[in-house]
Amino acid sequence: MVRELFNSIAERYDLVNRLTTLGLDKRWRRKACETALTYLDVKKPRILDVACGTGDMIRCMMKRLEKRGVPARFYGLDCSERMLEIARKKVPFAELRVGNAEDIPFPDGSFDLVSVAFGLRNFSEREKAISEIHRVLKQGGILLLLEFSRNESPLGKLAWFYTRSVVPIIGGILTGNREAYNHLLRSIEAFPSPEELSREFEKRGFEVLTIRWFFPRIAFVMVLRRV
Repeated sequence: MVRELFNSIAERYDLVNRLTTLGLDKRWRRKACETALTYLDVKKPRILDVACGTGDMIRCMMKRLEKRGVPARFYGLDCSERMLEIARKKVPFAELRVGNAEDIPFPDGSFDLVSVAFGLRNFSEREKAISEIHRVLKQGGILLLLEFSRNESPLGKLAWFYTRSVVPIIGGILTGNREAYNHLLRSIEAFPSPEELSREFEKRGFEVLTIRWFFPRIAFVMVLRRV
């Protein structure tokens, strides 16, 4: 279901993201990458972006590392073939594969950093996906999570009202598939808080390094280390 959902909205996915977040999604990615890279001390890192979509996170990470003069090898994994078709044009330097987070097609300890941006909510078996991410990370490797969740602060409640009221309308008009965006809203509503999520990861061999909400408190970054 998730694969077909993202296949159906792939062509307008980036446009909807820019419009509905007023461009903030690019800032969230940039800040998330900068936060995670403060914990990465590897000369030639191997980086995997799970649920890579159209490649925005890979491109963001590449630009940050390029500024630091750090060469890296990039890999992407996504269940949506149409999303990957777009990603191959945006990040031709990355090795992209069709696949699922619950069965990552790479050997144990393959990566220095794994990122998941706005994809964790859509994993059908989150516990299995967490175990797979742990498996493919090297000892001491970094995990970067960027996700949506509800925040009970006044600003967070206002952001959730906007997201719930406006995003399905804009997404539905531009993609012709309003139900896809209704599904995404339901996934946000059912998603655990960062604190609850951190406990899930700690039980499976991760140490939480930092949690940070981004304006307007509808998106957060969590950086963890594989222990």
